Amino acid sequence: MMKTNKARTAALFIAAILSAVSLTACSGSSSSNDDTVGNTNSTAAPAAESKAETAAQTEEEAATAELKHFSIGYLPSTGHLLYFVAKEEGFFEAEGLDAELQLFDSNNNMLSSLESGKLDAGALGSTEVVSYLQQGYDLTQIGGIMTEGHALLVKPEIVEGVDPEDYSLELLRGKRIAVVPLGTQDIVWRIGFREAGLDVGTDVEFVDVESGTAAFAALNNADIDGALVFTPFRAQGVNDGYVILDYSGEIEGFEKHPCCRNIAETEKINADPDAYKAYLKALIQAYKFYQENQDETVEDIVKYVSVDPDIIRQETYGEHISSYPDPDKKTIVEWKDHMVDLGFFEDFDIESHVNTELYKSALDEVISEHPEDVDFYADMVTHYEEYDS
Repeated sequence: MMKTNKARTAALFIAAILSAVSLTACSGSSSSNDDTVGNTNSTAAPAAESKAETAAQTEEEAATAELKHFSIGYLPSTGHLLYFVAKEEGFFEAEGLDAELQLFDSNNNMLSSLESGKLDAGALGSTEVVSYLQQGYDLTQIGGIMTEGHALLVKPEIVEGVDPEDYSLELLRGKRIAVVPLGTQDIVWRIGFREAGLDVGTDVEFVDVESGTAAFAALNNADIDGALVFTPFRAQGVNDGYVILDYSGEIEGFEKHPCCRNIAETEKINADPDAYKAYLKALIQAYKFYQENQDETVEDIVKYVSVDPDIIRQETYGEHISSYPDPDKKTIVEWKDHMVDLGFFEDFDIESHVNTELYKSALDEVISEHPEDVDFYADMVTHYEEYDS
C-alpha cells in the first residue's frame, strides 16, 4: 500500500529527532564543566529542534515544489472514488503530480472551469460529454470514472402487494418521476420506457429538477411517485424506505453503460501529454487499490462524500456500480447513438474525441513498473482490447 504523504512525514520527523540528538551531543562535549554542560544543553536543545524543524519543513516544501500542480474536478459521488483514492493513498504524488481536487455541483460549472483553464481534468456525465462535443467544444475523453450506478427509486406504495419478480415499468403508468434532464439516467429510462411500450410525456411524466440531490429530495413531495438517482442516493433511498424498481444496467442495451467520463481540453493534453499519462497511471493504480482494500477505500471516500460510511460501502461494492479508468470508447460511441436515436441531434464523429492510446501507454508503464501485479493488470489489458482497440 502506498502512503506517500504519511511516509514522507514520518521520515522527516525521524530526521528531525536525529538532528536534534546530534546537535545536543555536540554541545555537551564542548565543555568540561558539569554546570556549564547542563546550562548549554537546556538552551541548545530547543534551538536544535527549531533548526531541525525548519530544515524538515524546507525539505518538504522543496519536494512539493518539484511536483506538477494538477487540478481535478469532481462531483460528490462515490462513483468518483478513483480520484479520492489516488489522492489519499499517494498515487498522484508518486507520479509527480500535486493533485488538487475541486468539488462541483454541476457539469456545466465544471465545463466552464475546464474552458477557463482552472481545471486540468474532470469527470463529466456521459450525456453531457456527448452533448458538449456535438456543440463543438474541443474536449477529449481520456478515460473512464464511473460505470452504471443509477436506479429508479419509487415510493413503497407503488409496489405494495407486488412480487419483486414482477416489478416492471408498467407499474409507473400515469405516474410522475423526478429526473435531471439530459442526465445519464434520463437517457437510459427514456429508452427503457419506450421499449416497455410507455411514452414519456403521455403515459409517464418526467418532472425536471436541477440536480441528483434535488431528484432524491423530490420524493418527499406528495405528487412525485419516483425519482431517477445515482449513487449514493440509491442505497440512501433504500435505507429511507423507498424501493429500487430498476437499475440502469438492467435496461436492455445498457449493460455496463458509461456514466461519468474523464475529460480534458484537447489543447492541454497535446501541450503536456506526460502529465496526463501520469494522471492516468495514478488512476490505474487507484483502481487496483480499491479492488483490494475495501476498508481503506471507504475511509478515503468519506473524506469527500458526506454520507454514512455503511451507505458508501454499499454503493461502492454493491450491485450495478463500478469505477473503472478505461476510456471504453465502444460504450461512449453507443451512448452517442442512443442520443441520436432519441432525436437530440444529428449523428456526428465522436471517435476522434476519444484518446485511447494515452491510457494504453499509461497501463503499459504501470505493468512494466509493477511486474509483481501483472496478473491483475492482465484483465485490464483484455478489457482495453475489447472496448478500445
